[in-house]
Amino acid sequence: MRLLPLASLVLAALATGCGATVRGAPLSDRPSEDGRSIFLTTGNAPRPYRTVGFAQVTGYGVTVAGLADVGEAGLNSAIRGTMSQVAARMGGDGVIHIEFLDENPPTDIERISDAVETASNIANGKGEVKTRNRSVIVTGEVIQFLSAP
Repeated sequence: MRLLPLASLVLAALATGCGATVRGAPLSDRPSEDGRSIFLTTGNAPRPYRTVGFAQVTGYGVTVAGLADVGEAGLNSAIRGTMSQVAARMGGDGVIHIEFLDENPPTDIERISDAVETASNIANGKGEVKTRNRSVIVTGEVIQFLSAP
């Protein structure tokens, strides 16, 4: 009977294949009209700008039980939170050409394995929750929009 959970895990691994998936919400699609939020894009600016400088932030966190990313290692937190704060402190209106490197993204198979291991530990009374350390590096060009002529 112990082979059934193992066989299910192996079948899931074979069915999904290997590969890392980066999950994140879309970035800004246009600058805010009121100028109160930071424009964020992996592309170029939609209107004239000047470069203020370049910024790099690193977010650290953990993946808990293969189900949830906790801390700043999630792309949304690192980009929308920390990078926006850095850009604002630099006097920027936006960050363009954003690039990110998820140094150790868990694959779908690793997430499934961690969830199964956590469930097994809890069912057997161990109470151990599987965690994985995470880090993501985000870089971008901090800009100020130029006034319209």
